[in-house]
Amino acid sequence: MQARGRLIGLGVGPGDPELITVKALRLLRESPVVAYFVAKGKKGNAFGIIEAHLQDVQTLMPLVYPVTTEALPAPLSYEKVISDFYDASSLQVAAHLDAGRDVAVICEGDPFFYGSYMYLHDRLAERYEAEVIPGV
Repeated sequence: MQARGRLIGLGVGPGDPELITVKALRLLRESPVVAYFVAKGKKGNAFGIIEAHLQDVQTLMPLVYPVTTEALPAPLSYEKVISDFYDASSLQVAAHLDAGRDVAVICEGDPFFYGSYMYLHDRLAERYEAEVIPGV
């Protein structure tokens, strides 16, 4: 049986690429898959912080929000649409974890304080090994 990958909530610091912690940089470089949340048509702040540290062999997994601040037509609700998005994103991440690949989900600052990583963690941490590295 193949070993499962590890889910890593990786805080990449407050915004300056030179302020990423040594541990976060090591885990980023060791992760075969790097996932990041992003709005449609944007690069994303967290991705901008780590972009120079990425390696060509890494698989990038942009998780594109279906909505951000726009109003939705009835009967759609923001809560339902975003919850479905996190469910689908969890399935995408789980596919890599099941294949034995670690997935670093990057975010600015602390992954549990203000960021979407916590929604993946809630859906996946009971089934997979998970580690959270706060961005200092």
